[in-house]
Amino acid sequence: MKAIVATSLKTLAYLCLLIIIYLLTLCFPQSFYKDHVTAGNISIYSDQEIPQKEIKQIIQEVQNRIERSELYKRETKHRIFITNNDIRWRYFTNINYKVGGLNYVIFNHNVFLRKADIANNRLYGYSGKKVPGDRTLDYFIAHEITHTLEFQSMPWYKYPVKTNWVLEGYAEYIAHNSQSYEGSLDYYLNIPETTGAKYYTRARTMVSYMLEKKNVPISNLWSSVGSYDSIILEAIPNNKPNIDDSMSEAF
Repeated sequence: MKAIVATSLKTLAYLCLLIIIYLLTLCFPQSFYKDHVTAGNISIYSDQEIPQKEIKQIIQEVQNRIERSELYKRETKHRIFITNNDIRWRYFTNINYKVGGLNYVIFNHNVFLRKADIANNRLYGYSGKKVPGDRTLDYFIAHEITHTLEFQSMPWYKYPVKTNWVLEGYAEYIAHNSQSYEGSLDYYLNIPETTGAKYYTRARTMVSYMLEKKNVPISNLWSSVGSYDSIILEAIPNNKPNIDDSMSEAF
């Protein structure tokens, strides 16, 4: 009996050690990425060589977008890890491997992005194809960084464990360069029903409506989560009820 207990305790100790090591790699993954470029408070890491000119242009565009947010803090450092290797990607994203990007806001707010074509400002989706349209690499980076800004705007214990339409809508609003409510609404009404971006476009339209038309202070934005039904009727009067409300970034 004592031998069984000792073996169980040893196994538990090894398991705890592995979990600690894994969490540490989420907080400090730099050693897994051979190249990096830093400009201002944004650092881009990649497991492949980074084209210098193109990445600096991308960083500048990201900077332009996130600085338009009231939540922006110049002193905050942002680390983006572009992960081209599939095994490495699955290691860092775990069960979330289908997403385009993932921000571990609790674990040093490190951002992980899947395979990218930096030279052409494009991210590859789960399908293996480049994400088309205005969802460029700089868009994805700005979106994920905005989640860090959101996390820092409230006490850590109030940040929702499960993401919601307000958080995603505001991240979309900033990532799309603070596109106007009218622009967001027009885009939403004309985007195909089958596209994976439909949910995010709707959330962006609702958030831009609250910020621009209802003049809701950014500090009060997060309390609007439960008002989805009423806000969507105001922001998107022509909304189609058969749209899937699931949130998936598996593009």
